[in-house]
Amino acid sequence: MLGRQGCRIVSGLTLQGYEGLILENRWLQIWVLPGKGSDVVQFLYKPADVDFTWSTAWGLRRRRDGLNFLDQYEGGWQEVFPNGGTVADYQGAPLAQHDEVARLPWDWQVVEERRDRVAIRLNVDLLKSPFRIEKELELTNDRPVLTVRERVRNLSPFPQRAMWGHHLAFGPPFLTPDCRIETDARTVLVQPEPGDARRYRPGRYTWPWVEGTDGTRHDLRRVPPPGPERDIVYLTDFEAGSYRLGDPETGLGLVVRWDHRVLPYCWYWQELGADGYPWYGRHYNIGLEPFAGYPTHGLQEAVDNGSALTVAAYGELTLTASIAVQEGGIRG
Repeated sequence: MLGRQGCRIVSGLTLQGYEGLILENRWLQIWVLPGKGSDVVQFLYKPADVDFTWSTAWGLRRRRDGLNFLDQYEGGWQEVFPNGGTVADYQGAPLAQHDEVARLPWDWQVVEERRDRVAIRLNVDLLKSPFRIEKELELTNDRPVLTVRERVRNLSPFPQRAMWGHHLAFGPPFLTPDCRIETDARTVLVQPEPGDARRYRPGRYTWPWVEGTDGTRHDLRRVPPPGPERDIVYLTDFEAGSYRLGDPETGLGLVVRWDHRVLPYCWYWQELGADGYPWYGRHYNIGLEPFAGYPTHGLQEAVDNGSALTVAAYGELTLTASIAVQEGGIRG
């Protein structure tokens, strides 16, 4: 067993019937569920004892067959591929919400386990689409950063289309209306969405300002307070692909970076306390989700509007991303 101040991997764990493991260094303790889509259900910054992941009111539910994504949604961080958003029928494949890798168990193995570095590799073959995903998670002991390296392979002799995203959600106690968002996105897209609790008027805007349905202007750098609304907008035209989310008073926050050439959008989801399934006014949270493809209406619409990925016959795409804890540097 490695020392508490060094890097280590703890395996052989089970949470609510799902296989789990822990990646840890002197700064971070990260719970991963290979048995449930490779979900990250804890991202604990040990010096401040702050867990940046958010949990739904019902939390992680015991494994059951027949439940949809929202029924099993515990919060935290999910990989989304090849369908983002609502149900879709694409090339004859019935795709559920955020189907399908988030609903599959992943295989995994240790790549390296030393005091100064740990890494695991996870992989999954899809059931409804001809893809394989490989993902490496790495911690080193010199900084509070999780590095992610991924490869998507098309196992088919035909080009294939897909949506690809990382569904990162944040809520209390970390998230408060005092939190601020910084990003190198330059454009905000607001699409027509169903529902009567929408705050923003559809259109194309320059970050960070958007027009409200009541004619007021909204500064998206400021996390809204709790209220009866829910909404989603799409950030794009990134210079490099990054955002910072944190509290300017404490300076504590997260910095997320990714290759914007692969994931050129970031879905900004606001669930502020609206009624209706499955939230019923019980939740105050946001999602900031790097993505290829929009809106949340499913793969077919992303294909139709040209925002879905194309993976060449027997081709592959690679992605590098990182999530880092930052103390200081969040502006008011």
